[in-house]
Amino acid sequence: MPLPPFPVPFVAMRAGLALRGGVLGLVDRLLPAEAALWDFAAGMQRTTLAGVLVTSGLADALGADARDVHELATELGLSEEVTLRVLGAAAASRLVHLDRRGRARLARLGAPLHRKHPRSIAAWVAYQAAPANAAAHGAIGAQLRDGAQPSGHRRAFGNSIWEYFGEHPDEGARFAQAMRELTAIDLAALARAYPWPRDGVICDVAGGIGTLLAAILERRGRARGILVDAPEVLADAEDFLRSRGVADRVQRRAGDLFGEIDARADVYVLKWILHDWSDDACREILRRVRATMPAGARVVAIDQHLEPNRPSPVSSMVDLLMLVECEGGRERSPAQVHGLMRDAGLAPGRVRHAGLHMVVEGVAR
Repeated sequence: MPLPPFPVPFVAMRAGLALRGGVLGLVDRLLPAEAALWDFAAGMQRTTLAGVLVTSGLADALGADARDVHELATELGLSEEVTLRVLGAAAASRLVHLDRRGRARLARLGAPLHRKHPRSIAAWVAYQAAPANAAAHGAIGAQLRDGAQPSGHRRAFGNSIWEYFGEHPDEGARFAQAMRELTAIDLAALARAYPWPRDGVICDVAGGIGTLLAAILERRGRARGILVDAPEVLADAEDFLRSRGVADRVQRRAGDLFGEIDARADVYVLKWILHDWSDDACREILRRVRATMPAGARVVAIDQHLEPNRPSPVSSMVDLLMLVECEGGRERSPAQVHGLMRDAGLAPGRVRHAGLHMVVEGVAR
């Protein structure tokens, strides 16, 4: 499936999700409440099921072509009995099609579990289904009683999620891949949602391997980029940026959100950064970015849009994820982000939207 050629308007995205919620609500009203709730409570099983389709290799082996389940189990070294039962539950969850001859293939809903799907979210689903994530969510009750901090993850493991990824590099790599997957889905919208400079310099702070930066530079052929991240991440960025044909226009600089950032640019991007941190930490990050900004430069914060007392079927669930995984992390409204920017010495700028994302601008005066 190709990426959308233009940003989906914020109001259209909200309307579509509201319509989906209304249809699901209507179906629920046709059932006894306890029956609908029983189905709702199976959500944990469905997430685990989708995750194991990825981690076992079943999703990649299935693809769009029907495969004999017994042959599939033998090929992957899996138990035939358990494979059949797992795929039966996956079929009941609309992730696969399973026929009476014992052949299975991915359904439309399950297709993005295949790693080669053009809009795959296989790594994200596997991350959501991981035992560590489940353990962090298991601490929500304690957070309800005692407050948001420490996070659910710290309560479960005694360290931050970033320290945990450092100690478990395989899980850290899966999370990094998940972020790249989700970023790739939004690339077209984000690259078009903001008037990126045509001839200037764009600095992506903690920008990973440069997924968003490369997409912007592809649209701005005379612009240059600076990618700031940890040295090991920048090493991985080299091949990616070269594959996108922009490596010669991107400077790679080692940096830390809470250390010195030395990069003079026209626009500084903070994508999915502020929502990981408490208000105090966000102010510190923004102050450090502000310290390197020349007068007139802009910082652009990209996160989910969540207004107080206006639940969102996407943003509210991401907000819950931030609650359990990050120290003080949360989704915010544009007004809340602008407040943090003012505290860091930035003048509030314009607010734009790309799907459910808000693109919030601050200006160095």
